[in-house]
Amino acid sequence: MRRFLISLTVLLFFVTGCSRGRNDSEKAAQTAYEGYYKAIEENERFAASSLYYHISAQMSNMPDGTHRYYVFLDDAQVAMYDVVMMAVENNITFDRSQKMMPSVGIFDTTEYSLIPYQSNSDAGFVKGLVLGGECEDREILLKILVEWKDRNHEKVTREFLSMKLTPDGFSWPEENITETPAPAEETAEPEESEENE
Repeated sequence: MRRFLISLTVLLFFVTGCSRGRNDSEKAAQTAYEGYYKAIEENERFAASSLYYHISAQMSNMPDGTHRYYVFLDDAQVAMYDVVMMAVENNITFDRSQKMMPSVGIFDTTEYSLIPYQSNSDAGFVKGLVLGGECEDREILLKILVEWKDRNHEKVTREFLSMKLTPDGFSWPEENITETPAPAEETAEPEESEENE
């Protein structure tokens, strides 16, 4: 009986610890999501293209009258590790948003990296990334954040782009667009986990 109680106690401790770890990671992801959202919200200048990758988008009409859109990031020109990508629709502020905005690399359990002319999806090295969302409006303004780390996880590069999207295609809005992309570089915080090769 004593052995059974000890085993039960260890099992409960293990289950509670796993649950707490999952809740902590969910809270960390939610905090990161809010931080990226507010970074887009507070940014004032957006690029129309990038020197480091190709970005495009398309929108399709759904039978119920809504629209589904996709934003594609591919053709990386530099090694991009642990890529995060997020889009905010129609300048909706974080406080007013009633749905999750599309993102990659925030809530995912896999880290995505793009290496020029290479791919190994099982190891997290992908050819490209896709954001997908749904909207009721036929025309939508997307403000997009793309962030990645260098191979050593020492330098973080962050770019902001903006595009207007309809079922007929996408275009770059004229307001707040920079002439040439000017990525913001930051020093990454030291990480506890080991680097993915």
